[in-house]
Amino acid sequence: MHLRSKLLPLVAVCVLLSSYASAAVVILKGSNQPVMGYLVKQDERTVTLREVLPGGKARETTFNRSQIDELIVTVSRELLAGLDPSQPSSYLEYAEELAEKQRDPEAREAAVRLYAIAAARGDDALRRSALLGLIALARTPAEEQRLRTAAYLFDSAHDESLLSSAPAVAASLPRSLIDDVLTALRLIRQGRGTQARLILEKPSVSGEAAKISSVITLDELAELSGVTQLSNQQLHRVLRAETALEEIKLGRSGSGEAVGEAAQWSSVLRPGGMTPVPAVSLQTLTEFDPTECVFRGGKWVKP
Repeated sequence: MHLRSKLLPLVAVCVLLSSYASAAVVILKGSNQPVMGYLVKQDERTVTLREVLPGGKARETTFNRSQIDELIVTVSRELLAGLDPSQPSSYLEYAEELAEKQRDPEAREAAVRLYAIAAARGDDALRRSALLGLIALARTPAEEQRLRTAAYLFDSAHDESLLSSAPAVAASLPRSLIDDVLTALRLIRQGRGTQARLILEKPSVSGEAAKISSVITLDELAELSGVTQLSNQQLHRVLRAETALEEIKLGRSGSGEAVGEAAQWSSVLRPGGMTPVPAVSLQTLTEFDPTECVFRGGKWVKP
């Protein structure tokens, strides 16, 4: 196996020391011992790496280009800085390159951000490609289904095949449990925690609640049901759980019911709660804000 292919996964063991630095590996001529660290600077003559030492300390080492057989940079800050918001396809292209290195957390994180930007700024075809890229990088079945739902909703043709891979967790969830927890969440959101607790105390809910722990835990539900006025953060948590469970229902419905279920999503926000909002938004699809699409000074900022 080529040394490069062996080394790329190892970059992930480096500790991130600076938002300005790129994870990098220097392979010296005549040596089988790679030097791993973060790229501080480079020019035509030299390359300077910040190496992580035992105990968390670090040191900077400068190598002459004549000493170096190969320099491997996982995420190139120069390429990120060169991306132009008016050309969203360039974000997709670099995201696809980084997605191949997804075992490196930094590469995966950058790929997710770039896919999100491409999805938000691109046309229908580009958005579809970007969302499919995000699906491939999903970390959990629930996350995958949320991304598949977005791909379906934002696809101009509403291609139902985009929903075909339902999360594995859905198969083990009784429909009655999903419906009961959804009802409890809506009651909590409407400030009717006492009624919500009656549902949560049902043996069919409390005894099966562990099955939905990847969405929301019974302890969280109990805590939220004791709150009369939810904070913005708590309300966000409730809405995320509602949407996730609705998506699981959608994924389990099959192609014959998918469109019908999607049409019922407006019921996520019942009267007495708050003004209806879209269940899925390209702006909040990932942990990254796609409006921050210019990489400047080592940070993502808005144009």
